[in-house]
Amino acid sequence: MAREQTFFPSVGCSGDDRDDAMATLLEQIGRTELREDDRVREQSLAGMREWIRQNGRIRRCRTDDRFLLRFLRVKKFSVPRACEMLEKYLTVRQTHPRWFTRLDPDAPELADVLDACCLTPIGRDPTTGRIVILGVVRNFDAQRYNSDMMIRLNMLVAESLLDEEPNQIAGFTHIFDNGSMTMAHVTCWTLDNLAGYLRSVINCVPVRLKENHFVSVPTFAAQISKYCLSFASDKLRSRIHCHSTMEELRAAVHPDLLPQEYGGKGPTLKVLNARFREFLASKRKMLLELDSELEIDTKDPRESATHDDGPGGDVVADGAVGSFRQLSID
Repeated sequence: MAREQTFFPSVGCSGDDRDDAMATLLEQIGRTELREDDRVREQSLAGMREWIRQNGRIRRCRTDDRFLLRFLRVKKFSVPRACEMLEKYLTVRQTHPRWFTRLDPDAPELADVLDACCLTPIGRDPTTGRIVILGVVRNFDAQRYNSDMMIRLNMLVAESLLDEEPNQIAGFTHIFDNGSMTMAHVTCWTLDNLAGYLRSVINCVPVRLKENHFVSVPTFAAQISKYCLSFASDKLRSRIHCHSTMEELRAAVHPDLLPQEYGGKGPTLKVLNARFREFLASKRKMLLELDSELEIDTKDPRESATHDDGPGGDVVADGAVGSFRQLSID
C-alpha cells in the first residue's frame, strides 16, 4: 500500500518516525480489518469499474482508484456491497441536491459556518490512525441557519476528508461538545430533514465511523437523541459514548489531540480551524467537480447491472437503491 502524505498527521511523535509508524499502522488495519492486499485491491477495482460500465442508470461516475476505494474499504472489499453503496450514494446526491451540491468552502454562508469552528478536524489518533473531528454545537448559529446548512457542513467535511486514503482506511472519531447548546439547535431540525439524514445520508456516505463521543448533552435534547438512536444498529450504538463532564472526555481521548480550550495538549481550536481551511482550499476543485462528475438517472426503469461476488456471492440488483434499511455501520 503506497504511503500518502496527509494534512492531518498523527500526534505524539515527529518527522519520519511518525510517518513510518502511521504507515505501518495503516497497512496493518488494511490487512486485518479490511482484508486488503494488492491482489484484492486490483481485482475489486476492476470489478467495480466493469459494474459501473454495465449499469444502465449511471450516466457519469468517477472511476479513479481513490474514489472507488472509499466504497470498497467501508464494505471490506465486498464488491457487491460496495457497488450497492455507490448506487445509493449517487441516488441520494440526486434526491437531496441541497445537501450535496455546490460544496464550496469559499461560498459566503459555508465560509461563515466554517469560520465559527462548528466542525473541525483536530488531528489523527496515533493509537488508532483515525481522524478525530470536534463539533462544537453552540458555535453553530441556529438563529440564522437551519439543519440544511448543518448537513451541508457535515457533507463538506466528509467529502474533503474521504479524499485522503488514511481516513478511508482507519476511519473517523467524532466528538460533539453539546455544552451551552440551546433549544434552537433542536428546533432548527425539521422531522423530514432528521429522518432523511438518518435514513439516507448516513447509510450512503462511505465513512468508517468508529467512535462517537457526546459531551454535556442537555436534558431537553434527550428525546431527539432517543429518536436518532432508534435508527441505529446495535453496532453503531456500541460505538456511542456519552460523557457528562470534560474530565470524562479527557479520560477517553488521547490527551495530545484535544485543543487547549479542552485541557488538551493540542493547538487552540482557532489554529486547528485555520489549518483545516488551508486543507479545504486544496480540496476545493475536487469538491466542486463532484457536481459535474457524478450523475445517476433515478427515473430510469431499467434494472441496474448485477454483480456476482463469486460462488454463493450476493447480487447487486434493482431493489438495492431506495431500500434504506436500518442504519448500519461497518
